[in-house]
Amino acid sequence: MDSIKASAVESGDICFLLDINYYGSIYRFSTVPIDIEDLQENSLLPYRGLLEDPDINLQTERIGVDLEANTISLELIFEALDWVKEFLKGRTINDAECSLSMVVIREGRSIYSKQEAIGIFQGRAMGAIFGDPQKHLGWVSFTIENTVNIRSVKLLGEKHLLDEDEYSIGIIPQSKGKVIPFVFGELGIIPVEKAGSIDFELKMLGAPAYQAGGTPTLKTQYFQIAYHEVQDGSIRIYDGAGGDFLNPIEVRTDSKGNLHAFVPYYLPVGSPEGTNIEDNGFQVSSPEISFGYWASWGESNGGISSLLGEGALKKAVDLSLYCLEISDLDYDYGAWVGLSAVLDRYKFGGYVNDLEVTAIDWIQNNIWSLLPIMVTNSGKGLKPSLDLYSYAQTIEPSHYLNCSGEVEIISPMTPLEGEIINKITIRFAYEAGVDNYRSKVVIDPTLEEDTGLSFRDPLAFISYTRYGLREKVIEAPFVWDLQTAIRIARDKIRMHALGNYAIEISTAPRYGYIELGDIISLTSEHVGLENHKCQVISKSWSENRWRFILHIEDNPLVNIRS
Repeated sequence: MDSIKASAVESGDICFLLDINYYGSIYRFSTVPIDIEDLQENSLLPYRGLLEDPDINLQTERIGVDLEANTISLELIFEALDWVKEFLKGRTINDAECSLSMVVIREGRSIYSKQEAIGIFQGRAMGAIFGDPQKHLGWVSFTIENTVNIRSVKLLGEKHLLDEDEYSIGIIPQSKGKVIPFVFGELGIIPVEKAGSIDFELKMLGAPAYQAGGTPTLKTQYFQIAYHEVQDGSIRIYDGAGGDFLNPIEVRTDSKGNLHAFVPYYLPVGSPEGTNIEDNGFQVSSPEISFGYWASWGESNGGISSLLGEGALKKAVDLSLYCLEISDLDYDYGAWVGLSAVLDRYKFGGYVNDLEVTAIDWIQNNIWSLLPIMVTNSGKGLKPSLDLYSYAQTIEPSHYLNCSGEVEIISPMTPLEGEIINKITIRFAYEAGVDNYRSKVVIDPTLEEDTGLSFRDPLAFISYTRYGLREKVIEAPFVWDLQTAIRIARDKIRMHALGNYAIEISTAPRYGYIELGDIISLTSEHVGLENHKCQVISKSWSENRWRFILHIEDNPLVNIRS
């Protein structure tokens, strides 16, 4: 059963519930001693109290806060545990699973079940402090986090190193220890503007390749292109000296059971194994001379396979779930899949050969930063929320709030820090072999008409008339798809063209069901707002009231003027 619906939450006080899984044992704390019905187990769960009001202050990147800043600090007493003794056994509360939720109560009782509790935050314990001689032996202080501080899992593993022990074929000395890339998406097809029209090129130095096996005396050479299975098709390998060849991709299992993808090259003289589809003066390395090889993926069907469907791993939700699963962080699977219809219009591709980058850092910096979403911590872990501007023309709010005794505006409209942008250039289709972006999309408010890959935009023009020309260039090394580049450009204009304002409201305890990223329809006769669309960018708990900061602005495409 899901959490209780907002429309069914009654007025009253709230009781926070904290569940901690410590080495398989569940410890339950609450701000008020209470028994909660468990509908799945048909039993009552005793929460014994011992929990002070938690310090809840959750914010989004809209106000300059990233995921690492969203933590909840707690002090607890475990009556049955001595934390110093646990420490001497090699155990602490660090990494224990924690879930914070709330129920509405009246006269110390709640009509809501455990399954109907409203989730607030889910993560793992970190930074435990214990052994204070002035406190109970079971006292401990820690934070609940759900970030790279908990799980710093790399996107690539050591298996991506080209190691002779893992192959049945010999590796030339020049290739030993090289990092075979992780390749995803459909990359290598370049949209290029020529004389006002758009052409597509397939041949370019897109990703590194390494001559792995054999010597010039052997009749077949093997060029490693990825350390995982990839889609079918052909790959063109360039030798760095003007030659290239084209052959189908092959995938085999190495001596340790790992899949690796390579392209064979058949020497032109006397090779019994096959012939090349094309051979344009290609040269192989020898002990005397070494070439730097590059693979062009434009004639293939892409890199590693999708998790959710057929074809390459390229769509935004699919790629996000791949990295979240690797990261071992808590995340809201349903929330991500629920946005597939919108987010999967954004497609990405490229390669990664950095052994140090973590999965969550990489997806945050290179993919999520280009999407029209806010990624926040929730009662089920990391979840995405669509930015206010990315909705269709008709926005359906999650909640309707009318200022009254339960809902009060407690601040004036205040500008949020952030840059104004009305002309934007998205540089994409990164050709690694020459360290250059081969294509770009431009939104330019000074244009009289669209031309090639340069476009007008009504919001950009409104912004231009207000603020003058405000330009920004964004480099997107993992974007190859033209429509994705155009969407990113228009999204950035929508988000930054007219500036951002915020207003703070205070609500009764029962409104804890409102989450970061929710769209609110706010009405206040005193301030002069009527069903004004806002988005929650901060949520905190103070003095038995919830406080929310709402992103609010005068974008005429979002809030239609009468």
